[in-house]
Amino acid sequence: MKTFSVLLLTALLIPATARSETEWMGDARQWSVGFVGEKPSYCRLVWNNELGKTVEFRQSLDSVMWLVSKDGWDIPEGTTTKVTLVGYSGTKAVAAEFFDSKTLRVLPADEKTGVARIKKMLKNSFIGTPDMELDFAGNEEKWVVPLSRLQQMYTTYVNCLNRLVPANQASQVSDKTQPF
Repeated sequence: MKTFSVLLLTALLIPATARSETEWMGDARQWSVGFVGEKPSYCRLVWNNELGKTVEFRQSLDSVMWLVSKDGWDIPEGTTTKVTLVGYSGTKAVAAEFFDSKTLRVLPADEKTGVARIKKMLKNSFIGTPDMELDFAGNEEKWVVPLSRLQQMYTTYVNCLNRLVPANQASQVSDKTQPF
């Protein structure tokens, strides 16, 4: 009982900003957008097929991450593999690496190139692209990620990204920009 009391007291004394909780801002057709206020803050764009598979994009001011997870996976630390992406731009095998025991981080190899590819894929998805198929190097079945459903999440995602920008700085993702 004493250990439980110490753990409970510790959890209550940790400031709310230190806990990594997602503030969900909206969802539609298995996609959700959430804001995480920890330092650095980031936005989450998550597809959950409700059968244990998830695809998540995390974007902060400085980085973008693409994660794929499945409840039944038990990935050894240090694992690297290939995932073949089949979609609007053809077929391309890309690197994936261990993120945690149930999650792979896709396109991690060259951070700059990976970030640019992920941002381009998201941008194209918001303006309308067909679904993407993920074909894993192991014996995992192919996944179909419904990128075609992302269009209706655009405004919510932009609102989340705008929360990342300090109040005294103009947002680069705002719909309120001017050409002059």
